[in-house]
Amino acid sequence: MNGRYHWDKQLPDGVADLFYAEAARKRAAEERLRQVFFSYGYTEIIPPTFEHYESLATEAGAQLQEEMYRFFSREGRTLALRADMTIPIARIVGTKLYDQPLPLRFCYYAANVFRHEEPQAGRRHEFTQAGVELIGAAGEQADAEVMVLLVEALQKLSLRDFRISLGQAAFFKALVRESPISAETMALLWQAIDAKDDVTLRRLVASLELPAGKAAVLAALPQLQGGADVLDRADRLSLEPAARAAVRNLRRVYELLDAAGVAGHVRFDLAQVRGMDYYTGILFQVFVPGLGFPVCSGGRYDNLIAHFGADLPAVGFAMGVERLLLALEAQGVNLPVDIAPHVIVAGRPWAESIRLAAHARRRGLRVELELAARSGEDLIRYAVAREARYVLSRADEGCWRVWQGGAEKAYALDDLLEEMTHWSA
Repeated sequence: MNGRYHWDKQLPDGVADLFYAEAARKRAAEERLRQVFFSYGYTEIIPPTFEHYESLATEAGAQLQEEMYRFFSREGRTLALRADMTIPIARIVGTKLYDQPLPLRFCYYAANVFRHEEPQAGRRHEFTQAGVELIGAAGEQADAEVMVLLVEALQKLSLRDFRISLGQAAFFKALVRESPISAETMALLWQAIDAKDDVTLRRLVASLELPAGKAAVLAALPQLQGGADVLDRADRLSLEPAARAAVRNLRRVYELLDAAGVAGHVRFDLAQVRGMDYYTGILFQVFVPGLGFPVCSGGRYDNLIAHFGADLPAVGFAMGVERLLLALEAQGVNLPVDIAPHVIVAGRPWAESIRLAAHARRRGLRVELELAARSGEDLIRYAVAREARYVLSRADEGCWRVWQGGAEKAYALDDLLEEMTHWSA
C-alpha cells in the first residue's frame, strides 16, 4: 500500500458532508423555520436519536418499519434510530406530558432522521426534518392552524410556487371499513390508486366484497382531485355517513384556509392514500413544480398517542429540509449567507492583537486572528481570499494600519478603538 487515502470510500452511501456556504445555507433555512414556529407559540422538543425498536415501530406501517436502522444493546434489546419525529414525540406526550394544560405545541427544525431506503433526490439515509405537532386540539380550527403555519413557513423560506395536495384519510377508511381485505391486496389497492391506474383499480375493486355504493366511490377515487368542486362530487357519490362526514370536515378546513388567505395554494386529492398508516383525518403533501416528490407531508393522527398512554387528538407536519433547499434552488432562490470574517487582525504583537480582536467581537463582528505570521501584501491577499472587510496590522508602537477595500489608513490605538464603534456586522 502507498498510504494514500481512498477518497471514494470516505463515506457510505446515503450520507453527505456539508461545509462552507452549503452548511450555512442549511442552517439559515432551519433558523427561518424556527422563527415561524416560535411565532405561533410552538416550543422545541428533542427526542433521543435512538430508542427501543418496539416504541419507534408503533403505528409506523410495514414500509417504515422495514426502513428503520436496527441494532442491539449490550443487554440484547433491539434498538433503532428514529425514522421520523412524530412517533417519538407521541411517546413523550403519552408517557410524560399527559397531565399538562392542553393543547401542547411542539416543534423541531434541525432533527436528523434515518431510513434505510433507496437514496432519492433530496433524501439520503440520514436527512433532516423540521415540523410541528399540535396535540390535544381536535377539530378544523386546529387543522387550519397547522396548515396556515405551513404556508407561512414556506413563504418565509422565499419559496414562491408550491401546491398543497389535501386529502382525508377517514374518507378512504370509511370505504374499506369492515371489509375483509388482506394486507397484500390493500397494498395493491394503494398502488393502483396512487398510480391512477383505473384498469387495475377496477379489477381489484371488483374482486372485493364491497357494497355497490362503496365499490363505485372507491373505483372513482383517482378522479376525485382538483378544486373545491371535488368535494361536491365526493358528497354526491358517497352514501357512507363516515365518508360524508370526512368531506364535511374538508369543506370546513378549506373555509378556514380561505378566510386566512391561503386557500389558493390548496388542491384536493381524495386519492391520496399512501402513507396514511396512522392518519385519521386530513392528510396533505406539498409539491413544487419541476420536482417529482413532496417536500412536506402531514395530517391528523388522533389514535397514535393512545398507544403510549393518554388518548389525545393531534395534527402536524414534517418538512424535508434538504428537499426544501432543492426546491429553492429549482426556483433560482439562494438563501443569503455570509461566512466571511468581518475583520482579520495580524497576530503580532500577540497581546495587543488579542485585545483588538476581543474589542471587535464585542461589537458583534466576526474576527479572525491571523496565526501564520503573514504581513504586508501576503496578509492582504489572504484577506481578499477570505472576503474580509477590514485588515488590522500594527505599523509601529501605538499605531495600527487599517486596510479596507484597497485603501489603507493609519490610526493611533485609541482612535482605532473609537473608529471600530462605527463598524457593523
